[in-house]
Amino acid sequence: MKANYSKTVKSLFFFWSTSALLAIGVYYILWLIMPSHRVFGAFFHMNLYHYRYPVPYILIVCFFYGIVATLFTDRFVRQTQLRQIITTLIIVILTVLISSPFGGMLWHYHDMQAGFFPGDWKRKMVKNGIRDGLSIGWFIIAISIPYNIIGILICYYLTRKGAFLLREKPNKSNKTV
Repeated sequence: MKANYSKTVKSLFFFWSTSALLAIGVYYILWLIMPSHRVFGAFFHMNLYHYRYPVPYILIVCFFYGIVATLFTDRFVRQTQLRQIITTLIIVILTVLISSPFGGMLWHYHDMQAGFFPGDWKRKMVKNGIRDGLSIGWFIIAISIPYNIIGILICYYLTRKGAFLLREKPNKSNKTV
């Protein structure tokens, strides 16, 4: 039990820290070269809080990627390369679906900071944030080209590296002679 807990903590830490460093680094590299520094997608007349505060939005996705990737690590290591690619797409889709409501709540929080906090601000942030995150958050990620494409490639290689790096090795003391 202790070995599984230790492995899970190592896996989470590896995926969280590495994905965050890579995602933030790629964001700022693209920010330097993209026209008008538009790395993320946006709707017309949308308040661009994800441009003003990119790191928290990136960290939300990295947080949930770490959890999802950790859950798929043992399966990933036993698969063929084609199945690993399919598993990566599943990891990406689950990560986007799980993180979108939280990105929506953060967006509403930033929107309230820009104007005013209504009396029922917590309910508004949760209810509207989850709704808006699920309805448009995934689309903003989908139109964030080339950031999303680079992110999918990094997700594959990072998940692969983590799965093989953190897999359980056979215990030599259990080896029969």
